[in-house]
Amino acid sequence: MAWDRDFFYDSYPRIEQAFGARLDESLSPRGPSVLLQVVRELDLPPDSRVVDVGCGEGAHAFRLATHFGFRVLGIDPVQRHLDLAREARRSEVPEIGSRVSFERGSATRIPVPDSSVDLVWCRDVIVHVEDPEEAMLEIARVLRPGAYAVLYSMVATDLLAPEEADQLFDVMGVVPSSADPRVLDDAIAASGLEVVETIDLASEWGEWAQEQDGQAARSLLHLARLLREPERYRAEFGGAAYDVMVGDCRWHVFRMMGKLAGRIDVLRRPARR
Repeated sequence: MAWDRDFFYDSYPRIEQAFGARLDESLSPRGPSVLLQVVRELDLPPDSRVVDVGCGEGAHAFRLATHFGFRVLGIDPVQRHLDLAREARRSEVPEIGSRVSFERGSATRIPVPDSSVDLVWCRDVIVHVEDPEEAMLEIARVLRPGAYAVLYSMVATDLLAPEEADQLFDVMGVVPSSADPRVLDDAIAASGLEVVETIDLASEWGEWAQEQDGQAARSLLHLARLLREPERYRAEFGGAAYDVMVGDCRWHVFRMMGKLAGRIDVLRRPARR
């Protein structure tokens, strides 16, 4: 609506306090645990073979083994991640540590035989892949007939301006086309995997993190300081670290603003007929 002086200075002030109080009420956003709930609903048996694609330091691989009794192979292209994951494995109780292993690999090169996996878990990876179709075909290759993949991706929305995408994606290692939800949809279709469910999380993880520990507000405050006195932080930590911190803060802020949106795709390789 166009600015209306009477509404702005007379009508709106009469409801402003009540409006603000209503906005202080949580909309009960779902947090990262929703991914584990999605896996739980697949009702896979203990000892199911799982690949955690882009496992990082192994946290999700250990959770999958702990919560469900799965045997998990975590793969990652970054050697530091593998070293830290293997170190963490040594501190796990034998029952869990024996169920988890780590190898070098990527979304387009999963080091397991064809049709050998009951579940592929892939979180925060596809946007970093040059060719999502190649990754989806590789995921389809390793799944047994009737097996599942659970993907979590952060994608761009129409609210993200081109100049904002340019500022954000390069420093965060995001392939711009791979953050396009239509590209992801096309890659899934080309793989032959069936879409069991797509869950649109929008800004929910951002809201959840803010309600838990104030992450979004802290990121916004940090971003304001970074942009106001860049040389202070560049001098202490270097230009590359400065750029990454700016990108990370923007990521969390844009997620809250709806410029980035989370989605979960539950996929299934068709059973043989």
